[in-house]
Amino acid sequence: MDNQFKETFGSWTQAIGTVISAVAGTPSKVLDEEFREKLDLIGNELQATGNALLADAEETWSLDKFGNVLQAIGNSTVILGLVIDFDEVTKQELIIKGNLIQALGGGTALAGAYENPDEPEQAFNVTGNLLQAIGNSMQAIGGIAELKSSVQNKDQEKDQEQKEQDKEEQELQKYQYPDLEEKPPDAELIQVMGGWIQAVGSVISLIGQLRSNEENSGDDSSNDSNPNDDWA
Repeated sequence: MDNQFKETFGSWTQAIGTVISAVAGTPSKVLDEEFREKLDLIGNELQATGNALLADAEETWSLDKFGNVLQAIGNSTVILGLVIDFDEVTKQELIIKGNLIQALGGGTALAGAYENPDEPEQAFNVTGNLLQAIGNSMQAIGGIAELKSSVQNKDQEKDQEQKEQDKEEQELQKYQYPDLEEKPPDAELIQVMGGWIQAVGSVISLIGQLRSNEENSGDDSSNDSNPNDDWA
């Protein structure tokens, strides 16, 4: 598998994964919560695979390679939060940390895009990585706001349980996860917007990779068409 194929396949995989995760994070009357969680897991797995391929395609260490490694680690951290059977607060904390690591990776890759200013896809790489970093940051901010609100709700429920001991069993049956039952609308909106901004950024990066492939193909064709001076 040559490096150009790894970069192209990795870019496609990453872009598809971010779009799937964005769909999973968008509230819907058609898709239930359990199905959306499965979609989010698939999306993050694809993103981790795509970022790992992009990192592997870089033969030498660079900011771009390091940024892709960080994004792959961030996606893996989110996957842990979705898969491992932790309590709900720990799951949410892992997802927040994963998004922050991805944002750091996007920022690092953004800096790496300036290492090769003559490359035709630089504008796409800069824009794509910038949007991905912004999107991941928004997802983390929304997750933090959601977590703080859920902790406050949990504390209020504890106070209420102390005042109304006779209703404790009913409350436990009503809410399976009382600490994360209600999500603040603002936090959820920030997360949804962040997911779609990240998806747009990954698609722009994909376009930049495809344009780079076209440029390289054009250069190869031009070199092949040059007459051999030895035949003159």
